[in-house]
Amino acid sequence: MQNRPDHPTLLDAVASFLMADVSPKLEADKALQFRVLIAANLATVVAGELRTRDARFTGEATRLAALLGAASPPKTDDALEAMNRELAAALRKGQLSPELQAQTLEHLLATARETLEVTNPRFELSEEI
Repeated sequence: MQNRPDHPTLLDAVASFLMADVSPKLEADKALQFRVLIAANLATVVAGELRTRDARFTGEATRLAALLGAASPPKTDDALEAMNRELAAALRKGQLSPELQAQTLEHLLATARETLEVTNPRFELSEEI
C-alpha cells in the first residue's frame, strides 16, 4: 500500500499551487485573488490540523482526565467531548475548588494555545500582552 504523499502533504501542495501559480495570474480580479488566498490558507490550516491532531488530542485528553480524576484519558472524540461537557457542568455549578479552577484555566489556555499554534501561528501567545 502506498502511503505517500499523505493528506497534509497533498494539502500543502494545493496551497503552494494556489499561491505560486494561480494567485499571480489573477492580478486583474482582486476579489477572486483574495478568495484564492483564503482557499490556500484553509488548505494550510487543515494540513496543520491533520499533522498535529494526535498530539493535541492526547494533551487535551490527559489534562481533562487529571482534572476530572478519571482512571484514564478518553480515547475517542465522543469520550473527549463528554468529558468536556462534564467539566463545563462542574464549572457552571460551582463544584470546583479554587485549586481546580486554576488548573482548569491552565488547561483551557493550553488547549487554546495548541489550537492557535495550528490555526493562526502568527497569533501572539505571550503573556506580556
